[in-house]
Amino acid sequence: MKVAIVHEEVTEGYPDTEDVLEEIGLITESLSKLDYDYSIFQINDCKSIRSGRDVFNLSNVLSSMLSWFEAYNPDVIFNMVEGNKNTARLFPALTAFFELTGLPVTGSPYDVLSTTTDKVLAKSLMMANCVQTPPAQVYAGRDVEVVVGFPCIVKPSLEDGSVGIDDNCVVYDEGQLNIVLRTMYQRHNRQRLLIEQYIKGREFNVSIIEREEGIPEAFPVAEILFNNWPVDKPRIVSYKAKWDEGSFEYDNTPRMFNAEDVPLKQMKELALRCWDIFSLRGYARADLRMDISGNLHVIEINANPCIAHWSGFVAAAKEHGYSEVDVIRMIIDAALQFIGKALP
Repeated sequence: MKVAIVHEEVTEGYPDTEDVLEEIGLITESLSKLDYDYSIFQINDCKSIRSGRDVFNLSNVLSSMLSWFEAYNPDVIFNMVEGNKNTARLFPALTAFFELTGLPVTGSPYDVLSTTTDKVLAKSLMMANCVQTPPAQVYAGRDVEVVVGFPCIVKPSLEDGSVGIDDNCVVYDEGQLNIVLRTMYQRHNRQRLLIEQYIKGREFNVSIIEREEGIPEAFPVAEILFNNWPVDKPRIVSYKAKWDEGSFEYDNTPRMFNAEDVPLKQMKELALRCWDIFSLRGYARADLRMDISGNLHVIEINANPCIAHWSGFVAAAKEHGYSEVDVIRMIIDAALQFIGKALP
């Protein structure tokens, strides 16, 4: 078995991109234990200036990648591309390029990534399928009448990994909201913003992996705890909570599994329903909130979530009894099944 691992160049100083190196470390360690051959291709920075604007010229990169594929002749592409120098809007296009080679590709395909990485589209799909999700509306640079009510939370639509999310994103009145909208809209290059009703309560993750014949399997439910949390501080998994080691938020948001006072079965069923609605493949994670009345709300669907040693997905897999090697093998097997190739 020959595995081509493709990833983008990391952005130094941005831990939400640097984590891909730790993910590749887990993948290569697991492939070695499986006695699979592997080769790594890095998509380097291809930013240039054209007519005074930043542009990304991928033509040389794609040509080199095709030549590499032809020379290496892999059985599967392990897709670890999460963007290219923070071009969140276009990163699914690289997955489409991989698919056009005819080779099996790990994780979710291009059309799924295009939906799950756009919070506005993902919200629309959930609402169209009657999935309970917080009410929301879109801001695209012009004044809007707020109909979701307060408090609400503002999110950049095309970012993942909690990029752009901090305490200031939770707003309590129209004056504060107008300031946040204008500031965030400019900071995130005029991408659409999602104004979503803020659900006070608890936060949970359900990780899912694809097994034989495309059947998804949900791992134990993880709860994100907010230890020693100030009463007036929003209980959100912010950028600091995910990436800023040593910060209060990072140190006080551990996870625990299978809390006894919550509807675990219902949470898994809801996550698996989203798997079907979004046509997810390979591996994914659903993020949920439970309000103070016990109602569940899906806040985000993550296709191809982080699989570093310390990640929530790998922790959930281990809680379920799987090793890191098991996870990598199942991700690859799912890609091979999807393309219709026989497993080794």
